[in-house]
Amino acid sequence: MCCVFAASAARARCVVKGSLSRFRYRGRGRCSEKRSEPGAGSVPGFGSRAQPRAAAAPPRRPLPPPPRLRGPGRAMRAAGAARGAALAAAAVTAVALALAAWRRARPVREVLFFPSRPCCIEALLAEAAEPGAPARPCPCPLPSGDTALSRLVRRLLSARRSLDLCLFAFSCPQLARAVQLLHRRGVRVRLVTDSQYMGLHGSQIGRLRHAGIQVRHDQHSGYMHHKFAIVDRRMLITGSLNWTTQAIQSNRENVLVVEDAEYVKAFQDEFERIWEEYNPANYSFFSQRQ
Repeated sequence: MCCVFAASAARARCVVKGSLSRFRYRGRGRCSEKRSEPGAGSVPGFGSRAQPRAAAAPPRRPLPPPPRLRGPGRAMRAAGAARGAALAAAAVTAVALALAAWRRARPVREVLFFPSRPCCIEALLAEAAEPGAPARPCPCPLPSGDTALSRLVRRLLSARRSLDLCLFAFSCPQLARAVQLLHRRGVRVRLVTDSQYMGLHGSQIGRLRHAGIQVRHDQHSGYMHHKFAIVDRRMLITGSLNWTTQAIQSNRENVLVVEDAEYVKAFQDEFERIWEEYNPANYSFFSQRQ
């Protein structure tokens, strides 16, 4: 009876103290070690000497992928992508236009050196005569690459209002065609030249006068030795080059193309002075009526 009572008291004390597995009661020597039955009175973590091991954390589950857009969501995403592409294209176009405007606003500074290898400028003349027309192949065997002559022709063809020429000699047929084209396009062309070189074989002066271009020449013993052109009163073309085939294809020559208001004004004033001085009304070899 005592043993049963002692065992009951020990079991109650085990519940209070939270013993995990077993307990030992030392009374009068009549009670031996007793094992606690599983779940019969052990309270894990409550007053026990040996703490239980922490349970391993469960493995993390990967996050589920975002749901795919369907119906209106997919349409909104497609609309957003199209809007972004349109904005990017508009930005690229704006940058290209700004760059082109900057290049147009930048003053011209160019130096051309001769001799220039023979080249075909038919494509340049055709484009200037009929802007936007499809290019037609030229049957001539000459190449149509970028040369000093083609650059000079391109600068001349940029004229929109006026072209003033002051040249010692003019016998290059390609340059003469460019000048005639400008005249047919409505550009006001004026030409001052030397009287002794007007009648030389191959001179283009007679052809230009026949086309209706105003030509004036000197009447003095000295040479009218200038070699310059003024495009639209804003661009100056000057240098050592005579506008002859010999000089373009064989001679060491130079041409400076510049947009500078100060230099252009100085050459424009000189041209106007010579133009008035070479007025046919002032020629002394014409008979004056009494």
